[in-house]
Amino acid sequence: MNQTIHAYTDLLLHDMGRELADDRPDFQADGNEWRTPPLWGIGLAQTVLPYSGFLHDGRARTLEEAILWHGGEAETSKEGFRTMSAEDRAALIQFLRSL
Repeated sequence: MNQTIHAYTDLLLHDMGRELADDRPDFQADGNEWRTPPLWGIGLAQTVLPYSGFLHDGRARTLEEAILWHGGEAETSKEGFRTMSAEDRAALIQFLRSL
């Protein structure tokens, strides 16, 4: 079985800004840093566990909220999402739900 799996992550630590900080260091991560989790399977998150949230602590109720909570190193990406057309935002969310 030779399959290519696209996990949609770099598995690195990233500074996500003060809004997502919990101020609890964990190994090499400080309280602002989070490991980028795989997005593979994110489309099934609420099917598997209804009412589950997104982000590391479940505080985001939707994928849109999860994107808009980001700051720090992800500020530019968040702003790109925020300022794109409604059609492009919907297409991105549809793609994430397909993972």
